[in-house]
Amino acid sequence: MKHFYSLIFSCFFLSFFAVAQQKLKFIVNYPGSAPYLYFDQKAKNYQGIIVDILKDLRVKKQLDIRFVADSRLRSEEALYQGKVDLTMLSTTWLKDPNKVIATIPLLTHRSYLYSTKAIDPKFDLNNLSEAKSICTRQGYSYPNLKPYFNTKKLIRLDSSMHITMLRMLFKRRCNYAIFNEYNALSLMKEKEFAGNKIYHGKYPISEVPLNIILRPELTKEKDILDKHIKN
Repeated sequence: MKHFYSLIFSCFFLSFFAVAQQKLKFIVNYPGSAPYLYFDQKAKNYQGIIVDILKDLRVKKQLDIRFVADSRLRSEEALYQGKVDLTMLSTTWLKDPNKVIATIPLLTHRSYLYSTKAIDPKFDLNNLSEAKSICTRQGYSYPNLKPYFNTKKLIRLDSSMHITMLRMLFKRRCNYAIFNEYNALSLMKEKEFAGNKIYHGKYPISEVPLNIILRPELTKEKDILDKHIKN
């Protein structure tokens, strides 16, 4: 009986050790999105909420995670193809949600329309009298804005980075820009925007859960992440 329990414990330990030692690739949509997950040019490393959340798991060697970068579109495809293991997205943005698994939500991701001028509380996209341009992130999907893109009420102007979107907004190259509320606050702390102000609409354009998305085989890793996120 003693040998039996030793065998069970050994199997459990080896199973846990295998999970802990497996090197996992967490793909970042280059250059990332502050304050969630982004590459700090000065510190030369990845920082943000996701890094903070995963830190304890890395220190305790429960998960061995390293960050790699690619474009938004290639990141999702790489996950479906099994070339990477994890990424940060909302399940609602996925092209093929049935091909992956997701953790419990990290937080609620709210996006607003931003302008350099105060936005009327009664503002409604349905009542636009003429087409307006909006600065958007290249490769990003905006399901709630798609009907307005289709009818040309909104004209998309894509940029590769959020900071470029904000620069374009201040240069009046677009009427609006769409940002997550925390992302906008983080961007406005940059020195180049000191003294400037932006305003967002009264209601969010979208409100979705933010998750860590994993390859479907990584059920043990998902369980570890879920318990850690709850804590």
